[in-house]
Amino acid sequence: MNNLTYPLLAAALLAVTCPPAKAAHIEVGLGYSQARTQGNGVWYQQGFQHTLDLQSPVLLLGVTAPVNQHLSWHIDAVDLGSYSVNSQDTPNDANYSGNGYTGNSLPLANYIGSGSVYGLAATLQAHTSGAWQFGVQAGPFAYHEQWSLAVPNWYPSQQVAKGGFRVLGPVMPLAYSQSQWALGYTLGITLTHGPASLTLGYYADGRGFPGHGSDPWPPLWKGQTVLMASYQF
Repeated sequence: MNNLTYPLLAAALLAVTCPPAKAAHIEVGLGYSQARTQGNGVWYQQGFQHTLDLQSPVLLLGVTAPVNQHLSWHIDAVDLGSYSVNSQDTPNDANYSGNGYTGNSLPLANYIGSGSVYGLAATLQAHTSGAWQFGVQAGPFAYHEQWSLAVPNWYPSQQVAKGGFRVLGPVMPLAYSQSQWALGYTLGITLTHGPASLTLGYYADGRGFPGHGSDPWPPLWKGQTVLMASYQF
């Protein structure tokens, strides 16, 4: 089984176990996300010039139905948008202190990266009853991520002594692009009045790609905090 199989089975199980008398509704949502980066040193370095684009509109389309007075299920396709980075970094990790150079300065290389993520979330929502309902929801999130990175002026370098670095060869441009399906999770809190809901949620994704040894070359992000307004029809 691939990583996508398990959340699809979970979604199917949710659908078939819901009482048939409970009518399902289409839900649509529009929101805004703030991505969480993998951290300083992954495609950007604090202390050197960099631009991070970590915000994106978010779209949701799904199906929901009540299980009982205090429990509902949701199966939602979610487009979490795209994110990017444009940074100047030293290409040798040992030459970076966490906020600048360690030792002598190597010429900076320009790291240009961009990517996107979308997926399918299958969640259960527990909520209060009444005209205004407060709820919490959680479930698996099967997502597809794509990440591309180019470093047009990358070059090999070497540490030759403590605090001493040198360029080893000419410029060797790098270009890298990869995509994959992976399994994460989502959780959030909701406020509902009639068919309208406001959700503050978190989507955990951004797993590193296989094939890069101990350095999995992850995308820029590892998750998104999303404020979403949705409506049921």
